[in-house]
Order: sequence, then structure tokens, then C-alpha cells
Amino acid sequence: MITKSRPRRTGTLVVAGLAALSLATACSSSKAAKPAATNANLKGSTIKIGQIISLTGPTASSDSGGAKVAQAWAKWVNSTTGINGHPVEVVTKDDRGDGATSVAVAKELVADSSIVALTTSLSATESTVSSYLKDQKIAVVGAVGYSPTVWGALPNYFSTMPSGFPADVLVQFMSAKAAGSSKWSAAYCSEAAACKGAEALYGPAAGQQALNYLGAIAVSTTQPSYTAECLKLIKQGADFIQLGLAPASGKRLIADCTAQGFKGYFGATAGAVNDTLSKISGVKLAGGLTGFPWWANAPAAKNYRDAMATYEPGTSMASPSDTGVWTALELTRKALSNAGTSPTRDDVFTGLYSLQSETLGGLLPQPMTFTKGKPSPQVLCIWMYKEENGKFSTETMGASGNTATGDLQSSCVTPLGT
Repeated sequence: MITKSRPRRTGTLVVAGLAALSLATACSSSKAAKPAATNANLKGSTIKIGQIISLTGPTASSDSGGAKVAQAWAKWVNSTTGINGHPVEVVTKDDRGDGATSVAVAKELVADSSIVALTTSLSATESTVSSYLKDQKIAVVGAVGYSPTVWGALPNYFSTMPSGFPADVLVQFMSAKAAGSSKWSAAYCSEAAACKGAEALYGPAAGQQALNYLGAIAVSTTQPSYTAECLKLIKQGADFIQLGLAPASGKRLIADCTAQGFKGYFGATAGAVNDTLSKISGVKLAGGLTGFPWWANAPAAKNYRDAMATYEPGTSMASPSDTGVWTALELTRKALSNAGTSPTRDDVFTGLYSLQSETLGGLLPQPMTFTKGKPSPQVLCIWMYKEENGKFSTETMGASGNTATGDLQSSCVTPLGT
């Protein structure tokens, strides 16, 4: 069920996993979706999960797909055994990428005592809304997050993916190495200070992988052409250009650099990876996925594809932001697998604390164990990928981070200085 919220002007931008997202304002109403149809054998009370997500606003191109994933997940769960005999409903709220709106819809969900847990996909507003949610006795289980002051810092936020440094940054260099590149460069948005935030790490991170760091260039997400910047990088001999831009701007930079003869790889990580880039004819991409690879053959990944094909046909599902939502909801379901007659918010916490070295069959990037009263462990593993000729493949480096094998196997970063 997707509810409407009143339009507001967008607020301060926060970088989505170093794939910086453009500043914009947006106002539109979201559609109300019907509750998922339930199996007649599900006799328990309905378990409600709240989802706060940017369906509109500056980060919608990265975040919004997770709303349809949540509805498909609910219908898929309800078509079988539900959650221990309980049907499930996901109540989705659009925060419009605006901090005040995000807090307002969070308060609405918390005030509804029938909602037992939350999940969020808020690249621009997660820090703002966390200032309210951190004091509420409700679990926030994933899904998409980037701020280290939230994920791995607040005890009621349960991490399901890496959040910012070091995994999101270091994987950019690991993936370049795996792709055979040797001269690394980056183009990042000039609108937000956070876009430049990781630049100081680029030199040391390149050295860790024995790559030649050529520097990073600030560009405006609204400038009409990136030809001059492309020519500069090509003249320097770059064979890998990391995109610190929203997918829409990244698409234009790819077009301009390709037109000037660039034949190397473009780096896209976390929320920057979606159909906007991967469907560009002839593009070569490499980077890290914070959500599991949607193309994986493993049963846990196949469930995702089958559910999306059945309940949200024609919807794009090729994004780690989308698979991250599925993982968060599956973790919530696992936590409530022994739910009693009337599941509560406390039952979600109890269930999460009972999990030991949980990987959800490879959907989590590393085994996760949550401890009462303590923040989630730092997530240092991530899925490396390469995309050529429209086909994605999983790349690996070192031992499996999540004990999975094949195309669901994750790789782990080594923090700088260790």
C-alpha cells in the first residue's frame, strides 16, 4: 500500500554511495496500491511493515524502484505460507527526498502500532530521519543506506549492506583492477561537498591496488556538455572513469566521453547502477553492488526474479537499490519466522538478535550477527561486477565474503592502513 504525502521542497543532498545525486525539487502524488492478495490458508493477523522511500525528489532515480519490489515481495510471501501463517502488508510512504517530509511520514508510521518494523531507502534524507527514529522503539531493517553515522552506529538500525566508506570506496579500485584497468580517474558532482568527500582517499586506495591515480574532476550535473572534461581524461591516458554522478548525468558523461574516443571502463557503484547506464549501447561498466546480483543462479536470487516477473511484470529490477529492499524484507521475515498470534515490535528485535552468522542464502554480503543494545557490525564485503555487451557478470577477489559460491559470492575490502 502506497500512501500520499503533501508536496514539499527538497532539502540538502546527501551522496548515495559516492554516486552523487543531483539537487532538484519535485512535487507529485504517489498512487495508493491495493494490499497484496493473500492465500486463503493464512489465518493469522496481518503483519505490517513500514517503508519510507524517495519515490520523488533528487534521489528518486536511485531509490524509487524499491517500492514495487516491496509490493512484489508482499504478494509473493502471501501467495505461499506468509510469515508463519500471517499475511504481510508493506505500507509505503514517499518522503520526496525532503528532510521535513521524511520525519513527518516516519512519525505517521511509528504512530501506527500495527506496524512492527520499518525499512528505508533514503539516499538524501537518511541522516535527518534517523535523528527521530533513533529514539523510537522500532527496528529499522535496511534497506538502502550510506551514512556511517547511521548504519553501524545506531542500535535500532540493522545493516544489510555496506554504507559508504570503506567498502563503497575501495571496491571502486578493486573492480578496476579486476577489469584489467591501470589508470584510474573520476568525475564527481560539484553541487554537494559530500561528492568531493572521498577524494582524499583516492590516492591511497589506488596505491593499495597498484593503480595509477590520474586525479578527479568536479563537474556540474546540469552543464550541457562534458566534452572538455572527457578530452582531458583521455589525454591523460585514463582507462577507467569513476562516475560520482546521478545516473542521468552519468549517462550524458558516458555519451560525451565515448564520442571523444574513450574505450575503457566507467565505474558505477551502489545506487549509480541501474538501467539508465547498463542499457547504453556498447558501454563497459565495473564496480560494486551493495545489493545482491539480480542475475545470480542461486535459489535465493531466483525467488526475487520470479516474484518480480509474476507480480510486477515489466518493472526494472536490475539495481542493487532494488535487491537491497528485497534483502531487508527477507531479513525481517526471517526475524519473525516464529511469530506468535500477535507479533509486536519487540518480537522483531528478539528475532533479529537470535540470528547468528546469517547470510540469507547469500543475499547478505557477509554473515551478520546482531547484538542487543549495540550497533550492527561494520559491513566490509560487497559484490564486484563487470558489464559488457549488455551482460553482467560477478567478479571476485579473495575468499568468499558471504560463504556463497559462483555468481552470488561477495568479496571483502581491506581497510586502508591495515
